[in-house]
Amino acid sequence: MSTDVRADSAASQPVPSAAGGRSGVDPVTFEVIRHRLLAITDEQGATLAAISGSPHVVNANDFNVGLYLPDGSVAAMGRTILLHSASMALITRHVIADCEADPGINAGDMFVVNNPWKGSIHAQDVGVVAPIFFEGELLAWTGAMCHMPDVGGSRPGSFCSDATESFQEGLQLTPTKLVDGGTVRSDVWNLILAHTRAPAAFDLDLRGLVGANNTAVRAMTQLAERYGADVVREVMAGLIDLSDRRLRQRLRTLPDATVRSTAYLDNDGGLGKLYEVDLVLTKTGDTLQFDYSGSSPQAPGYINCTSSGLMAGINAALLPTLAFDAPWNEGLFRPVEVVCPEGLICNAKRPAAVSGGALEAGWLVEMAAIEALSKLIACSDDLMGEAQATPAGGPDQFVLSGVNAHGDPFTHVILDCLATGGGAYAARDGLWTQGQHNIERQRISNAESMELETPLLYLWRGLVPDSGGAGRRRGGQSMGSLYLVHGGDDLRATCNGHGWEVPNSTGLFGGYPGTQNIREVVTGSDVWDHFAQGRIPADTDEIGGERPLMRGRQGMFGMASGDVIKTIHQSGGGWGDPLTRPVDELALDLRHGAVSPDAAARLYGAVVAADGTVDDAATAARRAELLEERKAWPVQSPPVDVPADAIRVGPLGDALDLVEAPSGERFVRCRCGLGLARAEDAWRTHAGLHVGRDVHDISKGERLTPELELRRYACPGCGVLLSTDVARTGSPVRDDVRLAPEKVLA
Repeated sequence: MSTDVRADSAASQPVPSAAGGRSGVDPVTFEVIRHRLLAITDEQGATLAAISGSPHVVNANDFNVGLYLPDGSVAAMGRTILLHSASMALITRHVIADCEADPGINAGDMFVVNNPWKGSIHAQDVGVVAPIFFEGELLAWTGAMCHMPDVGGSRPGSFCSDATESFQEGLQLTPTKLVDGGTVRSDVWNLILAHTRAPAAFDLDLRGLVGANNTAVRAMTQLAERYGADVVREVMAGLIDLSDRRLRQRLRTLPDATVRSTAYLDNDGGLGKLYEVDLVLTKTGDTLQFDYSGSSPQAPGYINCTSSGLMAGINAALLPTLAFDAPWNEGLFRPVEVVCPEGLICNAKRPAAVSGGALEAGWLVEMAAIEALSKLIACSDDLMGEAQATPAGGPDQFVLSGVNAHGDPFTHVILDCLATGGGAYAARDGLWTQGQHNIERQRISNAESMELETPLLYLWRGLVPDSGGAGRRRGGQSMGSLYLVHGGDDLRATCNGHGWEVPNSTGLFGGYPGTQNIREVVTGSDVWDHFAQGRIPADTDEIGGERPLMRGRQGMFGMASGDVIKTIHQSGGGWGDPLTRPVDELALDLRHGAVSPDAAARLYGAVVAADGTVDDAATAARRAELLEERKAWPVQSPPVDVPADAIRVGPLGDALDLVEAPSGERFVRCRCGLGLARAEDAWRTHAGLHVGRDVHDISKGERLTPELELRRYACPGCGVLLSTDVARTGSPVRDDVRLAPEKVLA
């Protein structure tokens, strides 16, 4: 592997001359085949779910399928978990490179891969790919991948939080022939099942992956028989060209700019360090460069991701944000260049531990990319509506294993951590329990089936007040859960997650971050006494018992009948100053329980009467007082004078504008009319600054690592919040958006 990971720009690639595809295929046929390709991926997914039955597949949709050109380029992908879309293409290319000469690639073959340096994000993600031959020639590839319950290693579920190198993290197969000419290699199959704690479930998942590929092989063969192999190839190539062209057209409407975003990975699981995933996004013409080379060196723990996780995170951010109306395929990766030297936390060098990377460093690759891309498109009036505050910054995984009430051993990943609130937009609140940004079609744990398989009983599951980030537009609410352990033997829980001491779900343009991950365990509880009195407790403050200290990366700990565990998951950030949220909308928030009276006063500046209603006049007066206080915040440099005849060039979010004087000089100006800075200077140094350390001042969070501080920047003229930043304590002020001076905004 080269020093840098690069998906190089392909400006020289041909652009289709026809509106729908290349000139050899008429538009009607092009559309028919395009829809058929997508339908085939849907059929693959249905086959996998029908055979597998795994909660990862059936409930979480933690899988993906796809069709690929003979060289591995993505032609069509399933719309389930976007992280796997990049992974499957990488796996296919590694199979071609490693197996073409020996043992050979022939009709009826299938290859299995779960090595994180060969395309998989972590070893739990097992992919099976198959070549599709038609009349003796390679027509395409198909693939299917899903998250397996366990692939061995030191911890049930294979999230090996104690690992320091990949050798401790279970089976990691490089490209290996699993099916040879239509016949399953039982030696390889049995080898794989010998490395898992859940062989029965793994066996069904593996059968489902093979079945999904068989479905695609049959369907693609029928398609080639009906329309001809050349036509099918032309349509797949034309789709890629079409997506390339659409993304480049969109990029050309945006200003050339450099955008910086840093996501922080807290660690209280023994590593004793705060890590950074640092992105410098550069948009030039019709290309994007994602440069992660400023990120922290790889860690001596399981939180790293490989280049597969890096590319997965970028794709999961890029596709919904900038390519929401284009076919999702290889064409969207052509205008993209990725720079990230090997040996960093988001491009770890073997044998780094990476089993948690998909949920740790890889997740923050996506969060940093979403923030940077959203700030970029918020420099366009036309596209600002697609920008989104950062969604849930990372799940708090909960894996329970042991022997259930039926006497059967089990390993179960609780999927409630996926029911997170979405980030806010400029014109609307984030959706409650939107789910993870990288999972297009998502479900969560089925309460009945989980209670049947595991010794867990739900005491409560519902929306959490104040979980969405505060703002003019509020982040969506996340779901919380309260579980009781009842019965079972030799029970072990593994709980690990970041966002414990860092508000990862950052807001935009003054919006506050969503809640942090929160977890509480009560051992030896008195829940049975509540039951005896006809009550079902809905929160831990109603329950007596011991409360052991919880950490973000708690690792493995024992649980027994009568223990209770409570989880609240990160939610999306807010957009805009919370003091500007309309009072009538805040009143609805209070009525529906989305915002508590305490948060309404503390975060939104509301005055709430004893009956729970908002006092409009008192609230307006209180907000005016708070705005005046902000106007007195100290500034590093005074605001600059902007000529009265300066004209607006375009937005910098929805609170600031870029304006140009008749002389050609450009300035950053607040919407209130106050000029802040020259365009070439950092406007933050001219804004009022408040530095704090109490995360409770801005969110439902409970703690902040001493290595970070909270910076709020307000306009000295009107007091409106312009940005809420999380930064290393005492670090210099950094620009997040720097526009190229010669580019006029659209």
